[in-house]
Amino acid sequence: MDQTRDRSSLETPLEGGVSSDIRIVHSSQGSYVLKCALGKLRVKADWFADPARSSIEVRGLQQLARLLGQAHVPKVLWADEATHRFAMELVDSRFRNWKQELLRDNVDIVTARAAGRLLGQLHTQSHSDPGLASQFDNREPFIELRIRPFFERIAQRNPPLAPAIAGIVHDILATRNALIHGDFSPKNLLVDAGEVVILDCEVAHWGDAHFDVAFCIAHLLLKSFRRKAPAALIRSAIHAFLCEYRLVGLVPLDQHFVQQLGCLLLARLEGDSPIDYLDDLNVSEVKQLGTELILHPGSAARERRLLIP
Repeated sequence: MDQTRDRSSLETPLEGGVSSDIRIVHSSQGSYVLKCALGKLRVKADWFADPARSSIEVRGLQQLARLLGQAHVPKVLWADEATHRFAMELVDSRFRNWKQELLRDNVDIVTARAAGRLLGQLHTQSHSDPGLASQFDNREPFIELRIRPFFERIAQRNPPLAPAIAGIVHDILATRNALIHGDFSPKNLLVDAGEVVILDCEVAHWGDAHFDVAFCIAHLLLKSFRRKAPAALIRSAIHAFLCEYRLVGLVPLDQHFVQQLGCLLLARLEGDSPIDYLDDLNVSEVKQLGTELILHPGSAARERRLLIP
């Protein structure tokens, strides 16, 4: 597709984009999604990131398509590095956003199992492709969009936890074993039962596979703490996700995973990008869990019977 847009085209902005401007373009050439990375993110905090990360996302989508199959990733149609824009195919309307489905209390165990399997395959298959390590060596977007606003911010706001969080960050940055999506959460997964399409690879990098698992489980756990949420069913979905990841994935669900999970729970409460359903949570209960997982990962995971199947 030619990246020059038809003058008669119509654009529909999509809501919910924090780090990018995302629009559906309807033109004489067909409909597609246009994405442009932002230099300042749409949050209350002064949160900036280099929009050149758009080129990382393009490469990430292309490599995920190669590793997992094009059916699991939108096809990139064109990219313009100078303007930090790219176009990708519009995913079939039968697919639903997994986050929105979960917030409607539509919990499908088949979907959770498929998501865990895909993430495990991404880590295992990329681990066996050492050429990806140099291609995705740049971790600056990950540091700008994850380490500083999440881990460093909660350390600043919780001084007693700061030494433990510093050690966790050190372990994350010291571990480099796979291609990491970096934003593998329900909001970036379009689903139809066992079919899953993965979006948003702008912080893709060669790094610690534990992070992706912890990131997704943190979002699932948070949804289980909503008032009137079907908590038992969501916990079953977490169990299914982790069981499937263990079958095909790269890393064990060990202390490193548990401590990162604790940090990410706190980050979505007190970091620069809190979840949009914060008012529907018992915040003190979630904070207690996150703190326990950071400081006492082994005993907290066993006592809670939430995490390791």
